[in-house]
Amino acid sequence: MALRQRVTLTRRTLIGSTAALTAGCGFLDSQPEAPRPVQGTGLNWAVYDSYASLAVSQGISALEKYRQTVAELARDEDNPHGFKQGRYSLDLRRVGTWPNLDEIAALLEDLEADLVTVSAGTARALGEHGVLLPLDRFSGTAVSELEREFYPNVLAQFRRGAPYALPVGVRPQVLYYDAALFRREGVPPPHSNWGWDDLVVNAAKLTQRRADGSVARWGLATHSEGLWWALWQNGADAVDPDTLQCRLQEPAAIEALQFFRDLVHTHRVSPPLYRGLRTLIFQSGTPPAMVYGLPPVRPSHGEYRLAEIPRGKVHAVPVYAEMGIAIAARTANPEAAYSALRGLTNVMQQYVNVPTQREAVARLGEFRKDLEPEEVAALQRSMEHGHGWPQTGAQYRAIRYLVEALVDGDDVATVVNQACFALYESQRA
Repeated sequence: MALRQRVTLTRRTLIGSTAALTAGCGFLDSQPEAPRPVQGTGLNWAVYDSYASLAVSQGISALEKYRQTVAELARDEDNPHGFKQGRYSLDLRRVGTWPNLDEIAALLEDLEADLVTVSAGTARALGEHGVLLPLDRFSGTAVSELEREFYPNVLAQFRRGAPYALPVGVRPQVLYYDAALFRREGVPPPHSNWGWDDLVVNAAKLTQRRADGSVARWGLATHSEGLWWALWQNGADAVDPDTLQCRLQEPAAIEALQFFRDLVHTHRVSPPLYRGLRTLIFQSGTPPAMVYGLPPVRPSHGEYRLAEIPRGKVHAVPVYAEMGIAIAARTANPEAAYSALRGLTNVMQQYVNVPTQREAVARLGEFRKDLEPEEVAALQRSMEHGHGWPQTGAQYRAIRYLVEALVDGDDVATVVNQACFALYESQRA
């Protein structure tokens, strides 16, 4: 069954696309193909390419992954969520640039969209404002069933009371290490039993200093994505999930933050950089020997492979649920849209860097031929011990402040008091 893209340019779409067209990228990508007969309910899927989960891999572009997903559903006549049994057909509507949140409802209306790719934060915000359908309205979407299929820490990131999207691609935090440098220095590669002490010892071995004592190459960088790893691996957190009260003043949190500060100022194995850290990692010729990062982004200079982040007292790995698929509240065919949602989510597990379904993660080695077996196992263990990314802007701002202040050398007690005060003020506001 041939796939075509049908594009309807309304006046609002045409006006909204002018800036993007001027910049050289169309607001909608129209590539007409041979028409095909529509069987059952006709649905439209608004897709967006700019998810790291869908970064070009295996030689397949993001758009091609969407097309292949639709084509596979069209061919699979035995799939209960495919075109034939679900009694629907599906067209792609490609979005080149997302507008502001308060304009997305109008965009979906212009695109006549029934389904839409969304980030976790966007899904929660749009769901709360009635732009997306809550998925618990459909039969067979009980929380217990979904949590058997998906990792609960991932699914929760698309919830705001009810789930508003099903997750497709995630980014668990990993330890990237320069395998060539490890070999030259005689340091064994990181393994699954590494702890915080191993991290410090090996970062010291890999930190290269000049004759005058200045650093030619750092052994470690852990804070380009915040400090959630330090808190969670020490059994601590920034706020209480139920009361939203600040927990940074608890002993476990103090200990975790002190450990991070010591990496920079006592052990001197991590760069005292905040705003310039990404430049050091991604644009310099000598990035740190080990970097905490979110796949698939890794330092471009060096032979970087991935491993699990070293364990603390608790085996907890921050997992960022980046991409999901939702049902637009404007759809006139919610049941058909839900069947398509289930089918799309299942098929797309093979086209992302790290999938979200337990079964797909167990088969990750089949999908990711670019990974060594040890790397596949590291990602699988990371997902098993995943800890969902926080959902409030206040927590992000508090952690950003903590990182910047601790890197600058402020003492832990002072920055914790100030961060807790900021959290308290944000709750009052």
